[in-house]
Parts: sequence; structure tokens; C-alpha cells
Amino acid sequence: MSKRLAVLSSLLLLAACGGSAAPAAGTPAAPPATTAESPAPQSAEAGSALTAEECEKQGGHVVGDIGDGAIHRPGYRCPGSGQPPVGPIKLEPGRPVPIEGSVCCR
Repeated sequence: MSKRLAVLSSLLLLAACGGSAAPAAGTPAAPPATTAESPAPQSAEAGSALTAEECEKQGGHVVGDIGDGAIHRPGYRCPGSGQPPVGPIKLEPGRPVPIEGSVCCR
């Protein structure tokens, strides 16, 4: 029984101490992790950030990004109107966080 325990302990030690291989040549290294949260990118044509409520008061509606970054690209046009966004939607305490970002469209 102690031989099994020794083998099991050795395997666990090897698994815990397993090193990482160096990246293959031509493989880009991952960027260093940052502790500061970077702001969501903004469209070059976007105005100043406003809340969802401010957007609606100005006759707009909130359009969220579906994850492809389209709303953040220069030249983005709002669906329906074809106009550039009024501005990005800023985060509000206690409200849902749009992970991919949102803009105000008219």
C-alpha cells in the first residue's frame, strides 16, 4: 500500500510542478496583464458619454454591441437612421454593466 502512496504522491508532485513550455517561434507573446480597468473604446465620431436616461430624453435609444466591436469602429452608423451615434453610454452605479459597450442612437 505504501508503494501506491509513493507513486501517487510522485505523480501529484510532478503534476503540480509541471513547467510551461516556451512559446513556439512565430507565436506572439500574450500582452502583460494590467490591474487598471481600461475604458471601453469609443467611436471616433461619438460625442461625450451620457447615461441611458439622458440618451432617451434626447430622443435616442441605446444600441449595445453584439461582441464584434462594430459600434466602436470609426464610421459606424446607427441602424435605421444611418446617423453616427450621439455618444457612448456611460456606466451608472446600480445599473447593469454593458460588457461590450453601448452607444446612443437616434
